[in-house]
Amino acid sequence: MLRPVPVADPAAEIASWWRLVELCLPSHDECGALTFAPSGAETLEADWASWVARTFLPVLHPSLLALQNAAAAQDGVRLIAEDNSFGAALPDDAARRSLTAGRHLLLTFQPPQGARLLERLREAAVTDRETGHLATVFAARGHVFHLPFVQVVGALLLAECVLGADAAGVTLPAGRTIALMQGAMDSMAAAPAVQLLAV
Repeated sequence: MLRPVPVADPAAEIASWWRLVELCLPSHDECGALTFAPSGAETLEADWASWVARTFLPVLHPSLLALQNAAAAQDGVRLIAEDNSFGAALPDDAARRSLTAGRHLLLTFQPPQGARLLERLREAAVTDRETGHLATVFAARGHVFHLPFVQVVGALLLAECVLGADAAGVTLPAGRTIALMQGAMDSMAAAPAVQLLAV
């Protein structure tokens, strides 16, 4: 049953979002920083704002939408082409971390039963070491679990934020995490007002 998550309870909101992260990124415990890699606690907010402006808005957000559309169309050729374009658009270090995390998820975890597109993506990753960025696998898994784009992008933002902060030695409290995520969500040009539904 779906129920709205009260905004007054940041811990419950993060827990609800994190369940979506676990669906799309079951290997989160083994990832480390993804494309967001802050310098440390003192610069975390500034590093996040810079990442949102330089990586999330111009590269990750539009690529994630294109990837999820390709997944919805079950178009493996287009999905792999978008994966390659996404990797080429990222800064080198971020592309390396994205590819490492995505390929680990693809090659270590079995796709959900009947997820043919993920199986095809996995086969492509076996033959091409440059295939399998995290956003691609995340979008395809989001489609398998019938998640709307706003939940896929929100879950990926949460994973980027928490895993990046953790890699820098920072444990974010729920309220601070929500504020960082909300700032990024608000920065999306046509983002509708988001109300998370707990599942």
